[in-house]
Amino acid sequence: MLKPETGNSVVTGTLEHWRRIFSPVGWFIPPYIPMGLLSEACQLIQQKGAMVTQDDLENILASFYPGHFLAAMVANFYPRAPAITEYKAIIGEAVEAHFFGLNRVAVGGLIPVVEGAGRQLAISHGITPGSDTGKVLKALASHCKQDSIQRNIGHQGEIISMMDGFTDFVRNHLYIDSKRYSLSDKTNRHGIAHGHYTDSDYGRPLNFYKIITAINFLTFIASFHAHMSFLGPSYTDGSAKLAGYYVELENLRAARVLVP
Repeated sequence: MLKPETGNSVVTGTLEHWRRIFSPVGWFIPPYIPMGLLSEACQLIQQKGAMVTQDDLENILASFYPGHFLAAMVANFYPRAPAITEYKAIIGEAVEAHFFGLNRVAVGGLIPVVEGAGRQLAISHGITPGSDTGKVLKALASHCKQDSIQRNIGHQGEIISMMDGFTDFVRNHLYIDSKRYSLSDKTNRHGIAHGHYTDSDYGRPLNFYKIITAINFLTFIASFHAHMSFLGPSYTDGSAKLAGYYVELENLRAARVLVP
């Protein structure tokens, strides 16, 4: 819950049921994904209950991030978003690496983007970033909740649940001590960036999906101070051409010569 600074009413998140379902499996409510797809994902996770696995989550997220969607983000959205645009080439290369099957390289490239763009966005929101990026990201999410209320941005209840879910992900998964990371996918900044995790620990598509969701979330935050749609990117001839290139990369992936 969040109490606005002006007034006595309390605004509660309206997607709390989704936040409670996604958080334990190491995910959070993403921007730009249709509500119907998110509802279906919640139902699947609920149905499986304690039996839900990271493989199940990977299958769900694979359907959320097909080539044509990521191509539209790379071609038409990341270049327009404040702070994110400074890393558009890195993000584009990471997406290429993902479709070619190089998910360790993709994630290794994207984690610094989360940190750099997150800090730039924090400064733009009047937050002085300290040395702990996890704390910076949590402070940024908290500020965006207040910003949504005070400036009447978007559906406030939905935004509050989204920001709280992102905070859960940062606190309990992405920036938790790598020794305390409890899920099999190992999508953890410290373990990956400091080399605590080796080849066998991570490198699956799910690692990429979780980190690109974080990038998209920061893009969503960037749109608070930019003229950008909360609904996501438009599909253009340029993004269609890029999506076709991603298909070619997927076809080439099968011919990769793997290191023994």
